[in-house]
Amino acid sequence: MNKGKIYIVGSGAIGKALAVFLKTENKDVTLIRGSIDDRPATEELITVTNQENQKFQQKITITTFSLLDAVNGVVLIAVKSFANTRIAGKLKDKKGDFSIVLLQNGLNIEQPFASFDKVFRCVLFSTSQMAGGNNVTFKTVTASPVGSITGKNGNPDELVTQINTPHFGFKSEPNILKYVWEKVIINCAFNSICPLLETDNGIFHRNTEAGNLANTVIGECVALAGTYGIELKQREIEEKLLLISQRADGQLISTYEDIRNKRRTEIESLNMEIARLAEEAGVQEFVTYTRLLGKMIQIKSNLNLAE
Repeated sequence: MNKGKIYIVGSGAIGKALAVFLKTENKDVTLIRGSIDDRPATEELITVTNQENQKFQQKITITTFSLLDAVNGVVLIAVKSFANTRIAGKLKDKKGDFSIVLLQNGLNIEQPFASFDKVFRCVLFSTSQMAGGNNVTFKTVTASPVGSITGKNGNPDELVTQINTPHFGFKSEPNILKYVWEKVIINCAFNSICPLLETDNGIFHRNTEAGNLANTVIGECVALAGTYGIELKQREIEEKLLLISQRADGQLISTYEDIRNKRRTEIESLNMEIARLAEEAGVQEFVTYTRLLGKMIQIKSNLNLAE
């Protein structure tokens, strides 16, 4: 693997937090704006505050794809998954030797990168939010697993060593697909039910009816996963959802924030991708609630975008 620079595509909260932690470890890191080109590179002072109230501050170079002649090293994708086709197109035009790591939620979001040799999925167990200006708050639960979906990329141990930091951790995971499905299933509940109820992530541990609806979604998705050879335990996922709900009490899920701010959501790679896979497998009846909740989010989002 080429041990060159680390590029983070996406200058949102996760991208900025990771950039600061990498720079703190003296890594050569650059932020790339995912949606803007032909803009001069800048150097910005970014401050990250973690859950122990420790502050980390670094000057980070922020550039655009149009200013890069070649890419060598690791490319971490931290934009919304619906931008992947556009990002893949920009990377195809670049010379160099690089690995791609998707720090995103959703099923089959790696498809736009199918022509690249070294593509890895990561399931984030860290969250970050903008706190005004270039100030970011950051929380982490445990190291985020990284692995290959197809297995053709080999062992990601060397890659993980390159991007791992003490405060934003990563670990190699040979069975990454299990983690991807579990995270998607949990997000199918949070990213549909919370915005529709217009409430925060803590609703599932505070309200029995909401919790039961989330468990229904989990049960549907676990059944569908089984038809694709992914064996998951429903009770374990229910317990994880409840724990996340307790720890994230008062926080808003990203889809709800996107709707409120008239931004496109990622529901197509969550509930609606689950619905598509069910139809493809001929088991549409498995995911009735998951599909309906996703469709309602699509309608709610489109109504807001049209205003």
